[in-house]
Amino acid sequence: MQDYNTLFKEFIQYKHFCGYKYKTGEIVLKEIITYLIQNNIIKITKEVTLDYARINSNLSSNTIARNMGVFREFCYYLKTQKNIDCYQIPTKLYPQNHNNFIPYIFSYNEIKLIFSNLNKPLKNYHYTYYRQIIYPLIIKILYQTGMRIGEVLNIKIKNYIKELSLFKLTDTKNNEERYVAISDKLNDEITKFISKFYLNKHPDELIFKVSEGTIENYFKKVLTISDIKITDKGPRLHDLRHTFVVHNIDRAIKKGKDINSILPILGAQLGHKTLNSLSYYFHINKDILRTVNSISEKELGYLILESGDDYE
Repeated sequence: MQDYNTLFKEFIQYKHFCGYKYKTGEIVLKEIITYLIQNNIIKITKEVTLDYARINSNLSSNTIARNMGVFREFCYYLKTQKNIDCYQIPTKLYPQNHNNFIPYIFSYNEIKLIFSNLNKPLKNYHYTYYRQIIYPLIIKILYQTGMRIGEVLNIKIKNYIKELSLFKLTDTKNNEERYVAISDKLNDEITKFISKFYLNKHPDELIFKVSEGTIENYFKKVLTISDIKITDKGPRLHDLRHTFVVHNIDRAIKKGKDINSILPILGAQLGHKTLNSLSYYFHINKDILRTVNSISEKELGYLILESGDDYE
């Protein structure tokens, strides 16, 4: 029989590494693990998954779809990461109706405010000189590279290639190596940090020894002193990744570059193989709308109205 408790812990750890909080998923998966253990399930078959769905038949269709989605993800993990043969229920059997999530895209002014407040002492927030350097540096890396927080926190000293201004990522969401470019200014900051605190450390040691929750709490405090309102819909730490995409496309448009040439570069930076998956991160905000308007005005006049404008 499989050690489902160990597999559960490893799967949750994997989801956290990929940048997901996965709080609801963890609760659902605990119920699934209990079901598997109590019924002495050795192999997860089609019948096993369908029986589990029937047990929860009194729930709403959306809740059942969500639960089966967690089951599907767990089985996919077992097959691809652990080479454990199991049945992965098709998505179409339990389609979930959910609203399209819209991420928060920071404006350029908001990013400037955030960066200006990164090194300011926060009220009722005690942290050492070491942390006062490391927390702001992580926020800068997230915005300037588009990396996931899990990827940043898993960078080892040996993964930092100073001479080429690159991070070599080996433990990624898609389990594929990729290189992430760093600006010269950011590269200098990272070099100084490592030289000060990690000069004689082992190459396999993590550069940033801090939890994701700690960085999230710090980021929220910086947002608060930057007068950026926080609601249950955001902004989130992960929104820096979305903002990275929007701002880079905006800058490319301003420089007159062909967007078709910049998208593959952004895709490689983010670790996406297809432009389809990259499009999830692209959203228009007022900054990029002004850029599009300024260009379209020269050729065709104002074809796109900014939020708040009305047709006459």
